[in-house]
Parts: sequence; C-alpha cells; structure tokens
Amino acid sequence: MKVSLKQLEILHAVAVSGSISRAMRRLDMSQPNISQQLARMEEALGTQLLVRSRGFRTDLTPAGMFWAASAARILASVEASETRHNDLFVERGLTLGFGATPSFTGPFTELLARIALSVPRLAHLDLFSAPTSQDLVERLMTHRLNVALLRGEAIAEHRASLHVLSVHEDRLVWVVPQIVPEDVVRACLAGAPVPPGHPALLRYTELRTTVPWSAQTQGWYAGALPEAQPYFGCSMHESAVRIVAAGHATCHIPSSLIPNLPLEVRARVRFYAAEENGREMVIAMARHLNSVRPFHDFVEALAAALRADYAPEKLDLKPLPGARPE
Repeated sequence: MKVSLKQLEILHAVAVSGSISRAMRRLDMSQPNISQQLARMEEALGTQLLVRSRGFRTDLTPAGMFWAASAARILASVEASETRHNDLFVERGLTLGFGATPSFTGPFTELLARIALSVPRLAHLDLFSAPTSQDLVERLMTHRLNVALLRGEAIAEHRASLHVLSVHEDRLVWVVPQIVPEDVVRACLAGAPVPPGHPALLRYTELRTTVPWSAQTQGWYAGALPEAQPYFGCSMHESAVRIVAAGHATCHIPSSLIPNLPLEVRARVRFYAAEENGREMVIAMARHLNSVRPFHDFVEALAAALRADYAPEKLDLKPLPGARPE
C-alpha cells in the first residue's frame, strides 16, 4: 500500500472545502487529475473514500474521514518541518501569508505593513482578501495562508488545531447621513412616517456579495424602518457608506469597517449600534507556527494593535434612538 503526499493533500482539500469542484480551485488542478489521484488512493487502500453524487457536495465515507483526519495531521507536520527549516537554515527569512475580509483595508493595511517590517526574519508579507470568513478558513486549513483575521464562529470545528487570539467584537452598525437630524431618526424609528426632505430614510444600500447578516438586514429594515427600500446595490461596504455620506440612503456595515474609513467620509455620517451583541473576531494560525518566533511576534503585535484601535470607545457608536413599539 502506497499513499502519496499529493493524494493526502487532495483528500484534505476536498474534506475542508466540501467538494471536488471547490478543491479544484484551491489546488489549481483539473477535475480529471483530482479524480484520478483519488481513485489511485482508493485502489491502494482497497476502500472507498468518497461518496460521489451529482450535487455540489462530496461526502466522505468513514474510511475517508479517517484518512482526511490523518492527512490533516501529516500535512501540518510537514508544514511545521518546512517552516522550522526556513527559520533555522534559510538566510532569506520567512514569508507570511495573511488573509482578511474586505472590511479590513486602508489604514489596516498600513498597520499590517508596519508590524511586518518591525518583525525580524520576516522577509515577505503576502496579503490576501476573501469575501467571507469561510473562504479564509479553507485557505488556512489547506496551508495556503499562515494567518487570518476572521470571525471566531467560522473556525469552531478547527479551533483545536489552531492558535487563536480573540481581538475584538464585530457588531452590526446602521449608518445614517449626518445631514438627517437625530430627532427625525428617533421619530421614524418610533413609528412616525418619514417626513418630506429626508429621502435618505426611504432607501438603503444592499451588498451584492454574501454577508452573514444579509437576512438580518432585511428583517431589521422591515421592522424598524418599513418605508425604506433596497434602492442601491454594491459589492463593497465602503462604497455603501459613501452613498450614505452623500445623503442618498442608509446602510448596514460591520463595526470592523469604521476605523478603515477615510476621515472625510466618517465626518459625514453617524454610526448607530444596530445590535447589542456582536461576533467575536479572532486572529488564527496553525498551532505549530506559534513556536516560530517571527510568526508569534507578528500575531501578538497585531492582536495588541487591534484591541486598541477597535475598542468600542474608539468607534464612536451611538445607541439606536427610539424603537418601534411591539
């Protein structure tokens, strides 16, 4: 029986991403090549590893789950050895692959660069932006990212194999043009009709990309501001805020975006906390990387900076004024 490291890598990618088609994109391999390697692995082991169906998902058999778990351990061990080798013997230093969602841009990117340059033995910082935390998890668990900033709930099933630092709470925020008086906002949220001269309260901006709170946003507007309709659509949170800053609509954003907005945009809007409890944001990396000093120093410095910069008192969040009676 001979199972190759490549076959283990492919099986692991299928297990983490949930399908052969998604594994194809992650591994940059063709579907016939992946299927051929998995068939050879099944032949070598004398057992079926995958349940192939016409649906999007590819499920694992009990033997497949055993070998997927084994692959995760083996690949992590190989990566740990390679990283340790580079740390000890390669003079050019280490490359750190970092991923985050699009809310973390602008000043956050400057912060990353500053921290990376302050860490000895880091020779290269490779930045990656993913639309969702789940995309980051897949890249993290298939060893195509070293470190990721993402929602804690996304790594729940992988937490035991990761070094995780909690950094701040990400809350849903309602953004309103500064030109709309607070007493008008308060009255409308309490059930009064939107008065003439404030059309921004009749429109809101939707994100075309999948965001965890899209259904929550629709429900929130239906209950809190039922006259408002989803007039604008865009793919970036910052674009949505700029539409609000121009006085044309309102929108929902994650509180993580606020420190990364240009000051001139922030000056033209108000931020209201649309929910009491948010979601945990964490920095995650493979557990073995914490023993490599440059990676350890980088995540510790980044965590400390985020805890300071994203503290609630620095976000200028106002409590939601008034409430529609039950």
